[in-house]
Amino acid sequence: MAADDRWRLAIEAAGDGLWDWNLAEDRVYRSPRWGAMLGYAPTEAARLGWRALLHPDDREAALASLEACLSGEQASYQAEFRLRCRNGRYCWISARGGVVERGPAGEPLRVVGTHRDITAARERVETLKASERLWQFALEGHGDALWDWTLDSGEINLSPSFRVIIGWPDDVPLRGNDIWPERLHPDDLRRAMAAFNAHLAGGRPITEVEFRLRVDDGNYRWMSLRGKVMERDAQGRPARMIGTVRDVHDRYLSVAREKRQEGELARAARLIHLGEMASALAHELNQPLTALRNFSAVALRRLEELGAAGERIREPLKMISEQSLRAGDIVHRVRGFVRRGGLVPVPVAINDVVRSVVRFAEFEARAHAVQMSLELSEPLPSVLGDQVQLEQVLSNLVKNAIDAMSASPGERELVIRTRVAGDGSVEVGVIDVGEGLAESVRHDPFAPFATTKPDGVGLGLAICRTIIENHGGRLWVESSTASGTTFCFALPSAVAP
Repeated sequence: MAADDRWRLAIEAAGDGLWDWNLAEDRVYRSPRWGAMLGYAPTEAARLGWRALLHPDDREAALASLEACLSGEQASYQAEFRLRCRNGRYCWISARGGVVERGPAGEPLRVVGTHRDITAARERVETLKASERLWQFALEGHGDALWDWTLDSGEINLSPSFRVIIGWPDDVPLRGNDIWPERLHPDDLRRAMAAFNAHLAGGRPITEVEFRLRVDDGNYRWMSLRGKVMERDAQGRPARMIGTVRDVHDRYLSVAREKRQEGELARAARLIHLGEMASALAHELNQPLTALRNFSAVALRRLEELGAAGERIREPLKMISEQSLRAGDIVHRVRGFVRRGGLVPVPVAINDVVRSVVRFAEFEARAHAVQMSLELSEPLPSVLGDQVQLEQVLSNLVKNAIDAMSASPGERELVIRTRVAGDGSVEVGVIDVGEGLAESVRHDPFAPFATTKPDGVGLGLAICRTIIENHGGRLWVESSTASGTTFCFALPSAVAP
Protein backbone atom coordinates (compact mmCIF):
# COMPACT_ATOMS: atom_id res chain seq x y z
CA MET A 1 0.00 0.00 0.00
CA ALA A 2 1.34 3.41 -0.97
CA ALA A 3 2.18 5.97 1.70
CA ASP A 4 -0.52 8.35 0.40
CA ASP A 5 -3.15 5.63 0.71
CA ARG A 6 -2.12 4.86 4.28
CA TRP A 7 -2.44 8.39 5.59
CA ARG A 8 -5.68 8.87 3.71
CA LEU A 9 -7.14 5.80 5.39
CA ALA A 10 -5.88 7.01 8.78
CA ILE A 11 -7.52 10.38 8.38
CA GLU A 12 -10.81 8.85 7.21
CA ALA A 13 -10.75 6.43 10.14
CA ALA A 14 -10.46 9.41 12.50
CA GLY A 15 -13.71 10.76 11.06
CA ASP A 16 -12.18 13.57 9.02
CA GLY A 17 -12.75 14.25 5.34
CA LEU A 18 -9.69 14.66 3.13
CA TRP A 19 -9.17 17.03 0.23
CA ASP A 20 -6.20 17.33 -2.13
CA TRP A 21 -6.06 20.29 -4.50
CA ASN A 22 -3.70 20.24 -7.48
CA LEU A 23 -3.49 23.89 -8.47
CA ALA A 24 -1.34 23.28 -11.55
CA GLU A 25 -4.01 21.03 -13.09
CA ASP A 26 -6.93 22.69 -11.23
CA ARG A 27 -8.02 19.27 -10.04
CA VAL A 28 -9.47 18.48 -6.60
CA TYR A 29 -9.71 15.11 -4.88
CA ARG A 30 -12.28 14.74 -2.08
CA SER A 31 -12.50 11.62 0.03
CA PRO A 32 -15.81 9.81 0.55
CA ARG A 33 -16.00 11.10 4.13
CA TRP A 34 -15.69 14.69 2.86
CA GLY A 35 -18.90 14.35 0.83
CA ALA A 36 -20.71 12.25 3.41
CA MET A 37 -20.48 15.09 5.93
CA LEU A 38 -22.66 17.16 3.60
CA GLY A 39 -24.92 14.30 2.52
CA TYR A 40 -23.39 13.73 -0.94
CA ALA A 41 -22.28 10.56 -2.65
CA PRO A 42 -18.56 10.41 -3.69
CA THR A 43 -19.40 11.04 -7.34
CA GLU A 44 -21.49 14.08 -6.42
CA ALA A 45 -18.85 15.49 -4.09
CA ALA A 46 -16.25 15.48 -6.84
CA ARG A 47 -18.29 17.94 -8.88
CA LEU A 48 -19.09 20.37 -6.03
CA GLY A 49 -17.77 23.93 -6.01
CA TRP A 50 -16.46 24.57 -2.48
CA ARG A 51 -16.75 28.34 -2.72
CA ALA A 52 -20.38 28.09 -3.79
CA LEU A 53 -21.22 26.05 -0.70
CA LEU A 54 -19.79 28.60 1.77
CA HIS A 55 -22.24 30.47 3.96
CA PRO A 56 -22.31 34.14 2.87
CA ASP A 57 -21.42 35.33 6.38
CA ASP A 58 -18.32 33.08 6.51
CA ARG A 59 -17.11 33.44 2.92
CA GLU A 60 -14.80 36.41 3.32
CA ALA A 61 -12.93 35.11 6.37
CA ALA A 62 -12.53 31.59 4.98
CA LEU A 63 -11.17 32.78 1.61
CA ALA A 64 -8.85 35.27 3.30
CA SER A 65 -7.34 32.50 5.46
CA LEU A 66 -6.84 30.26 2.42
CA GLU A 67 -5.23 33.06 0.40
CA ALA A 68 -2.83 33.86 3.27
CA CYS A 69 -1.68 30.23 3.28
CA LEU A 70 -1.27 30.10 -0.49
CA SER A 71 0.78 33.29 -0.57
CA GLY A 72 3.07 32.08 2.20
CA GLU A 73 1.95 34.77 4.60
CA GLN A 74 0.79 32.01 6.95
CA ALA A 75 2.39 28.61 7.35
CA SER A 76 -0.91 26.78 7.48
CA TYR A 77 -4.54 27.16 6.61
CA GLN A 78 -7.03 27.09 9.51
CA ALA A 79 -10.64 28.21 9.39
CA GLU A 80 -14.12 27.45 10.70
CA PHE A 81 -17.10 28.06 8.43
CA ARG A 82 -20.48 26.75 7.40
CA LEU A 83 -21.05 24.67 4.24
CA ARG A 84 -24.44 24.04 2.65
CA CYS A 85 -25.50 20.41 2.83
CA ARG A 86 -27.46 18.42 0.26
CA ASN A 87 -30.69 18.98 2.26
CA GLY A 88 -30.19 22.76 2.17
CA ARG A 89 -29.13 23.11 5.79
CA TYR A 90 -25.68 24.27 6.86
CA CYS A 91 -23.16 22.39 8.96
CA TRP A 92 -20.10 23.76 10.70
CA ILE A 93 -16.71 22.63 9.36
CA SER A 94 -13.27 22.97 10.89
CA ALA A 95 -10.74 23.09 8.04
CA ARG A 96 -7.00 22.48 8.36
CA GLY A 97 -4.43 22.35 5.57
CA GLY A 98 -1.22 23.54 4.07
CA VAL A 99 0.85 23.89 0.88
CA VAL A 100 2.87 20.71 0.34
CA GLU A 101 4.44 21.61 -2.99
CA ARG A 102 5.61 24.88 -4.55
CA GLY A 103 7.14 25.82 -7.89
CA PRO A 104 10.55 27.42 -8.59
CA ALA A 105 9.16 30.91 -7.95
CA GLY A 106 7.44 29.82 -4.75
CA GLU A 107 4.02 29.55 -6.33
CA PRO A 108 1.74 26.95 -4.69
CA LEU A 109 1.32 23.77 -6.73
CA ARG A 110 -0.45 21.43 -4.34
CA VAL A 111 -2.48 21.98 -1.15
CA VAL A 112 -3.90 19.23 1.06
CA GLY A 113 -6.09 19.40 4.12
CA THR A 114 -8.92 18.00 6.17
CA HIS A 115 -12.50 18.82 7.04
CA ARG A 116 -14.04 17.92 10.38
CA ASP A 117 -17.74 18.25 11.20
CA ILE A 118 -18.02 20.38 14.34
CA THR A 119 -21.72 21.14 14.07
CA ALA A 120 -22.64 19.34 17.32
CA ALA A 121 -19.85 21.05 19.26
CA ARG A 122 -20.83 24.48 17.92
CA GLU A 123 -24.47 23.84 18.76
CA ARG A 124 -23.50 22.90 22.32
CA VAL A 125 -21.47 26.11 22.62
CA GLU A 126 -24.35 28.17 21.25
CA THR A 127 -26.75 26.44 23.64
CA LEU A 128 -24.45 27.25 26.54
CA LYS A 129 -24.12 30.84 25.38
CA ALA A 130 -27.88 31.14 25.03
CA SER A 131 -28.34 29.68 28.51
CA GLU A 132 -25.75 32.09 29.87
CA ARG A 133 -27.47 35.01 28.17
CA LEU A 134 -30.80 33.95 29.65
CA TRP A 135 -29.17 33.53 33.06
CA GLN A 136 -27.58 36.97 32.81
CA PHE A 137 -30.81 38.48 31.58
CA ALA A 138 -32.79 36.94 34.46
CA LEU A 139 -30.31 38.05 37.10
CA GLU A 140 -29.67 41.53 35.73
CA GLY A 141 -33.39 41.98 35.15
CA HIS A 142 -33.82 41.22 38.84
CA GLY A 143 -31.34 43.95 39.74
CA ASP A 144 -28.20 41.81 40.08
CA ALA A 145 -24.83 42.53 38.49
CA LEU A 146 -22.56 39.57 37.64
CA TRP A 147 -18.90 38.81 38.28
CA ASP A 148 -16.61 35.91 37.33
CA TRP A 149 -13.29 35.65 39.19
CA THR A 150 -10.34 33.53 38.03
CA LEU A 151 -8.32 33.08 41.21
CA ASP A 152 -4.98 32.08 39.65
CA SER A 153 -4.70 35.18 37.48
CA GLY A 154 -6.80 37.39 39.72
CA GLU A 155 -8.77 38.63 36.70
CA ILE A 156 -12.45 39.43 37.20
CA ASN A 157 -14.95 39.58 34.36
CA LEU A 158 -17.84 41.91 35.10
CA SER A 159 -21.26 42.30 33.56
CA PRO A 160 -21.99 45.72 32.02
CA SER A 161 -24.25 46.65 34.94
CA PHE A 162 -21.44 45.97 37.45
CA ARG A 163 -19.04 48.13 35.42
CA VAL A 164 -21.65 50.91 35.43
CA ILE A 165 -22.00 50.68 39.23
CA ILE A 166 -18.28 51.17 39.89
CA GLY A 167 -17.58 53.28 36.81
CA TRP A 168 -15.04 50.85 35.32
CA PRO A 169 -14.34 51.28 31.56
CA ASP A 170 -15.41 48.44 29.26
CA ASP A 171 -12.00 48.16 27.61
CA VAL A 172 -9.94 48.04 30.84
CA PRO A 173 -9.34 44.62 32.45
CA LEU A 174 -10.13 44.30 36.14
CA ARG A 175 -8.20 42.37 38.78
CA GLY A 176 -9.20 41.36 42.29
CA ASN A 177 -7.15 44.01 44.07
CA ASP A 178 -8.87 46.74 42.06
CA ILE A 179 -12.00 46.08 44.16
CA TRP A 180 -10.88 44.23 47.29
CA PRO A 181 -9.65 45.94 49.32
CA GLU A 182 -9.24 49.07 47.18
CA ARG A 183 -12.93 50.05 46.97
CA LEU A 184 -14.35 48.52 50.16
CA HIS A 185 -15.20 50.75 53.10
CA PRO A 186 -12.47 50.29 55.77
CA ASP A 187 -15.07 49.45 58.43
CA ASP A 188 -16.47 46.60 56.28
CA LEU A 189 -13.21 45.17 54.90
CA ARG A 190 -12.43 42.63 57.63
CA ARG A 191 -15.97 41.24 57.71
CA ALA A 192 -16.17 40.94 53.90
CA MET A 193 -12.79 39.22 53.56
CA ALA A 194 -13.66 36.83 56.41
CA ALA A 195 -16.82 35.78 54.53
CA PHE A 196 -14.81 35.15 51.33
CA ASN A 197 -12.06 33.22 53.11
CA ALA A 198 -14.55 31.04 55.00
CA HIS A 199 -16.16 29.96 51.73
CA LEU A 200 -12.88 29.48 49.86
CA ALA A 201 -11.66 27.26 52.70
CA GLY A 202 -14.82 25.16 52.51
CA GLY A 203 -16.31 26.40 55.77
CA ARG A 204 -19.41 27.85 54.11
CA PRO A 205 -21.37 26.53 51.11
CA ILE A 206 -21.73 30.05 49.68
CA THR A 207 -20.40 33.54 50.26
CA GLU A 208 -23.05 36.01 51.40
CA VAL A 209 -22.01 39.43 52.73
CA GLU A 210 -23.10 43.05 52.64
CA PHE A 211 -20.63 45.93 52.57
CA ARG A 212 -20.13 49.49 51.37
CA LEU A 213 -18.41 49.86 48.00
CA ARG A 214 -16.97 53.08 46.60
CA VAL A 215 -18.66 53.82 43.27
CA ASP A 216 -17.75 56.07 40.36
CA ASP A 217 -18.80 59.33 42.05
CA GLY A 218 -16.49 58.65 45.03
CA ASN A 219 -19.31 57.91 47.48
CA TYR A 220 -19.94 54.61 49.22
CA ARG A 221 -23.06 52.53 48.56
CA TRP A 222 -24.26 49.40 50.32
CA MET A 223 -23.97 46.23 48.20
CA SER A 224 -25.19 42.69 48.79
CA LEU A 225 -22.81 40.07 47.35
CA ARG A 226 -23.33 36.34 46.79
CA GLY A 227 -20.77 34.02 45.27
CA LYS A 228 -19.76 30.38 44.94
CA VAL A 229 -16.65 28.44 43.88
CA MET A 230 -17.51 26.71 40.59
CA GLU A 231 -14.15 25.12 39.70
CA ARG A 232 -11.29 23.63 41.72
CA ASP A 233 -7.90 22.34 40.58
CA ALA A 234 -6.51 18.82 41.01
CA GLN A 235 -5.45 19.61 44.58
CA GLY A 236 -8.94 20.86 45.46
CA ARG A 237 -7.93 24.51 45.57
CA PRO A 238 -10.53 27.04 44.31
CA ALA A 239 -9.82 28.09 40.73
CA ARG A 240 -12.94 29.97 39.63
CA MET A 241 -15.70 31.76 41.48
CA ILE A 242 -18.82 33.42 40.12
CA GLY A 243 -21.52 35.45 41.78
CA THR A 244 -23.79 38.46 41.87
CA VAL A 245 -23.83 41.93 43.39
CA ARG A 246 -26.96 43.92 44.15
CA ASP A 247 -27.20 47.59 45.10
CA VAL A 248 -29.13 47.65 48.42
CA HIS A 249 -28.21 51.20 49.42
CA ASP A 250 -31.79 52.47 49.28
CA ARG A 251 -32.90 49.63 51.55
CA TYR A 252 -30.25 50.57 54.10
CA LEU A 253 -31.34 54.20 53.96
CA SER A 254 -34.95 53.14 54.43
CA VAL A 255 -34.08 50.99 57.46
CA ALA A 256 -32.00 53.80 58.97
CA ARG A 257 -34.86 56.25 58.35
CA GLU A 258 -37.34 53.91 60.03
CA LYS A 259 -35.04 53.55 63.03
CA ARG A 260 -34.75 57.33 63.31
CA GLN A 261 -38.51 57.68 63.09
CA GLU A 262 -38.98 55.02 65.76
CA GLY A 263 -36.48 56.85 67.98
CA GLU A 264 -38.24 60.16 67.39
CA LEU A 265 -41.62 58.63 68.20
CA ALA A 266 -40.21 57.09 71.37
CA ARG A 267 -38.72 60.44 72.37
CA ALA A 268 -41.99 62.20 71.62
CA ALA A 269 -43.86 59.71 73.79
CA ARG A 270 -41.39 60.21 76.63
CA LEU A 271 -41.69 63.99 76.28
CA ILE A 272 -45.49 63.73 76.41
CA HIS A 273 -45.30 61.71 79.61
CA LEU A 274 -42.70 64.10 80.96
CA GLY A 275 -44.94 67.06 80.13
CA GLU A 276 -47.86 65.48 81.90
CA MET A 277 -45.68 64.81 84.93
CA ALA A 278 -44.28 68.37 84.85
CA SER A 279 -47.79 69.80 84.71
CA ALA A 280 -48.86 67.69 87.68
CA LEU A 281 -45.73 68.61 89.65
CA ALA A 282 -46.22 72.30 88.86
CA HIS A 283 -49.75 72.09 90.22
CA GLU A 284 -48.62 70.30 93.39
CA LEU A 285 -45.66 72.65 93.98
CA ASN A 286 -47.72 75.77 93.68
CA GLN A 287 -49.32 75.38 97.11
CA PRO A 288 -46.13 74.85 99.20
CA LEU A 289 -44.41 77.70 97.34
CA THR A 290 -47.32 80.00 98.12
CA ALA A 291 -47.16 78.92 101.76
CA LEU A 292 -43.37 79.52 101.82
CA ARG A 293 -43.87 83.01 100.43
CA ASN A 294 -46.57 83.79 102.97
CA PHE A 295 -44.61 82.43 105.93
CA SER A 296 -41.49 84.39 104.94
CA ALA A 297 -43.64 87.57 104.76
CA VAL A 298 -44.99 86.86 108.25
CA ALA A 299 -41.45 86.28 109.54
CA LEU A 300 -40.29 89.60 108.08
CA ARG A 301 -43.14 91.43 109.83
CA ARG A 302 -42.26 89.76 113.12
CA LEU A 303 -38.65 90.89 112.72
CA GLU A 304 -39.80 94.48 112.91
CA GLU A 305 -40.84 93.81 116.53
CA LEU A 306 -37.25 92.78 117.39
CA GLY A 307 -35.73 95.99 116.07
CA ALA A 308 -31.97 95.92 115.48
CA ALA A 309 -31.66 92.38 116.85
CA GLY A 310 -33.44 90.98 113.82
CA GLU A 311 -31.34 92.69 111.13
CA ARG A 312 -28.93 89.74 110.77
CA ILE A 313 -31.61 87.40 109.46
CA ARG A 314 -33.65 90.01 107.57
CA GLU A 315 -31.57 89.66 104.36
CA PRO A 316 -31.75 85.80 104.21
CA LEU A 317 -35.52 85.96 104.77
CA LYS A 318 -35.87 88.51 101.97
CA MET A 319 -33.93 86.18 99.65
CA ILE A 320 -36.19 83.28 100.67
CA SER A 321 -39.22 85.39 99.82
CA GLU A 322 -37.74 86.48 96.49
CA GLN A 323 -36.76 82.94 95.56
CA SER A 324 -40.19 81.58 96.44
CA LEU A 325 -41.74 84.26 94.25
CA ARG A 326 -39.32 83.38 91.46
CA ALA A 327 -39.98 79.65 91.89
CA GLY A 328 -43.72 80.25 91.74
CA ASP A 329 -43.28 82.29 88.57
CA ILE A 330 -41.18 79.49 87.04
CA VAL A 331 -43.82 76.90 87.99
CA HIS A 332 -46.50 79.07 86.38
CA ARG A 333 -44.47 79.33 83.16
CA VAL A 334 -43.65 75.62 83.15
CA ARG A 335 -47.37 74.85 83.16
CA GLY A 336 -47.86 77.33 80.33
CA PHE A 337 -44.89 75.92 78.43
CA VAL A 338 -46.19 72.35 78.74
CA ARG A 339 -49.65 73.45 77.65
CA ARG A 340 -48.08 75.27 74.65
CA GLY A 341 -49.34 78.64 75.83
CA GLY A 342 -48.40 81.58 73.65
CA LEU A 343 -45.39 83.73 74.55
CA VAL A 344 -46.25 87.31 75.61
CA PRO A 345 -43.01 89.23 74.95
CA VAL A 346 -42.03 92.40 76.76
CA PRO A 347 -38.81 94.43 76.55
CA VAL A 348 -36.11 92.69 78.60
CA ALA A 349 -32.66 94.02 79.46
CA ILE A 350 -30.27 91.09 78.96
CA ASN A 351 -27.65 92.56 81.31
CA ASP A 352 -30.27 92.61 84.08
CA VAL A 353 -31.00 88.92 83.33
CA VAL A 354 -27.27 88.17 83.65
CA ARG A 355 -26.91 90.02 86.98
CA SER A 356 -30.02 88.32 88.40
CA VAL A 357 -28.75 84.85 87.47
CA VAL A 358 -25.24 85.57 88.79
CA ARG A 359 -26.66 86.74 92.12
CA PHE A 360 -28.41 83.43 92.72
CA ALA A 361 -25.56 81.31 91.24
CA GLU A 362 -22.81 82.81 93.43
CA PHE A 363 -23.36 80.36 96.27
CA GLU A 364 -22.93 77.31 94.00
CA ALA A 365 -19.96 78.92 92.24
CA ARG A 366 -18.17 79.48 95.56
CA ALA A 367 -18.95 75.90 96.60
CA HIS A 368 -17.05 74.69 93.50
CA ALA A 369 -14.25 77.28 93.76
CA VAL A 370 -15.36 78.96 90.53
CA GLN A 371 -14.61 82.63 89.94
CA MET A 372 -17.35 84.36 87.92
CA SER A 373 -16.44 87.27 85.63
CA LEU A 374 -18.76 89.52 83.65
CA GLU A 375 -17.96 91.17 80.32
CA LEU A 376 -21.16 93.13 79.67
CA SER A 377 -21.48 95.58 76.81
CA GLU A 378 -23.11 98.89 77.71
CA PRO A 379 -25.39 100.22 76.43
CA LEU A 380 -27.14 97.09 75.09
CA PRO A 381 -30.46 97.05 73.20
CA SER A 382 -33.38 95.37 74.90
CA VAL A 383 -34.83 92.13 73.55
CA LEU A 384 -38.48 91.10 73.40
CA GLY A 385 -39.19 88.08 75.53
CA ASP A 386 -40.07 86.51 78.87
CA GLN A 387 -37.47 87.42 81.50
CA VAL A 388 -38.10 84.36 83.68
CA GLN A 389 -37.69 81.97 80.74
CA LEU A 390 -34.50 83.72 79.66
CA GLU A 391 -33.22 83.46 83.24
CA GLN A 392 -33.97 79.73 83.10
CA VAL A 393 -31.84 79.40 79.95
CA LEU A 394 -28.90 81.34 81.35
CA SER A 395 -29.14 79.56 84.74
CA ASN A 396 -28.94 76.19 83.01
CA LEU A 397 -25.91 77.24 80.95
CA VAL A 398 -24.17 78.67 84.03
CA LYS A 399 -24.85 75.53 86.08
CA ASN A 400 -23.53 73.32 83.26
CA ALA A 401 -20.39 75.46 83.06
CA ILE A 402 -19.80 75.14 86.83
CA ASP A 403 -20.31 71.36 86.64
CA ALA A 404 -17.92 71.15 83.67
CA MET A 405 -15.13 72.68 85.78
CA SER A 406 -15.77 70.64 88.93
CA ALA A 407 -12.90 68.26 88.09
CA SER A 408 -10.51 70.87 86.65
CA PRO A 409 -7.25 70.95 88.68
CA GLY A 410 -6.27 74.51 87.73
CA GLU A 411 -7.92 77.90 88.11
CA ARG A 412 -11.65 77.78 87.45
CA GLU A 413 -13.10 80.85 85.79
CA LEU A 414 -16.53 81.31 84.30
CA VAL A 415 -17.05 84.28 81.98
CA ILE A 416 -20.44 85.61 80.91
CA ARG A 417 -20.20 87.92 77.92
CA THR A 418 -22.83 90.11 76.25
CA ARG A 419 -22.45 92.09 73.05
CA VAL A 420 -24.23 93.29 69.92
CA ALA A 421 -23.61 90.90 67.02
CA GLY A 422 -22.93 92.00 63.46
CA ASP A 423 -26.58 91.48 62.43
CA GLY A 424 -27.83 93.70 65.29
CA SER A 425 -28.97 90.84 67.53
CA VAL A 426 -28.01 90.64 71.21
CA GLU A 427 -25.58 87.81 71.90
CA VAL A 428 -24.81 86.13 75.22
CA GLY A 429 -21.81 83.82 75.71
CA VAL A 430 -21.08 81.50 78.65
CA ILE A 431 -17.41 80.47 78.66
CA ASP A 432 -15.82 77.84 80.93
CA VAL A 433 -12.34 76.31 81.20
CA GLY A 434 -13.50 72.73 81.67
CA GLU A 435 -12.56 69.61 79.68
CA GLY A 436 -14.98 70.20 76.81
CA LEU A 437 -18.03 68.25 75.68
CA ALA A 438 -17.91 64.45 75.89
CA GLU A 439 -17.67 62.55 72.60
CA SER A 440 -21.06 60.91 73.23
CA VAL A 441 -22.87 64.27 73.06
CA ARG A 442 -20.47 66.36 70.97
CA HIS A 443 -22.28 65.74 67.66
CA ASP A 444 -25.62 67.05 69.07
CA PRO A 445 -25.55 68.32 72.66
CA PHE A 446 -29.11 69.64 72.31
CA ALA A 447 -30.67 66.22 71.56
CA PRO A 448 -33.35 65.24 74.12
CA PHE A 449 -32.15 62.75 76.76
CA ALA A 450 -28.49 63.17 75.74
CA THR A 451 -26.50 63.51 78.96
CA THR A 452 -23.26 62.43 80.63
CA LYS A 453 -24.40 63.30 84.16
CA PRO A 454 -25.22 60.29 86.38
CA ASP A 455 -28.29 62.07 87.77
CA GLY A 456 -29.25 63.96 84.60
CA VAL A 457 -32.16 63.32 82.26
CA GLY A 458 -30.72 65.18 79.27
CA LEU A 459 -33.53 67.70 78.80
CA GLY A 460 -31.91 70.93 80.05
CA LEU A 461 -30.23 72.00 76.81
CA ALA A 462 -33.13 70.72 74.69
CA ILE A 463 -35.57 72.90 76.66
CA CYS A 464 -33.15 75.85 76.51
CA ARG A 465 -32.97 75.62 72.74
CA THR A 466 -36.77 75.45 72.48
CA ILE A 467 -37.14 78.57 74.66
CA ILE A 468 -34.57 80.52 72.64
CA GLU A 469 -36.12 79.46 69.32
CA ASN A 470 -39.57 80.45 70.64
CA HIS A 471 -38.05 83.89 71.19
CA GLY A 472 -36.93 84.01 67.55
CA GLY A 473 -33.28 83.38 68.41
CA ARG A 474 -30.79 80.54 68.21
CA LEU A 475 -28.58 78.61 70.64
CA TRP A 476 -25.30 76.98 69.61
CA VAL A 477 -21.89 75.71 70.73
CA GLU A 478 -19.32 78.20 69.51
CA SER A 479 -16.34 76.01 70.47
CA SER A 480 -15.49 73.00 72.60
CA THR A 481 -11.94 71.81 73.21
CA ALA A 482 -9.96 70.18 75.99
CA SER A 483 -9.41 73.66 77.44
CA GLY A 484 -13.02 74.77 77.63
CA THR A 485 -16.45 75.24 76.03
CA THR A 486 -18.37 78.31 74.88
CA PHE A 487 -22.17 78.22 74.62
CA CYS A 488 -23.86 81.17 72.93
CA PHE A 489 -27.38 82.33 72.24
CA ALA A 490 -28.55 85.32 70.25
CA LEU A 491 -31.91 87.12 70.35
CA PRO A 492 -33.35 89.78 68.06
CA SER A 493 -33.14 93.24 69.56
CA ALA A 494 -36.31 95.13 70.38
CA VAL A 495 -35.11 98.00 68.14
CA ALA A 496 -34.49 97.21 64.49
CA PRO A 497 -30.89 97.89 63.50
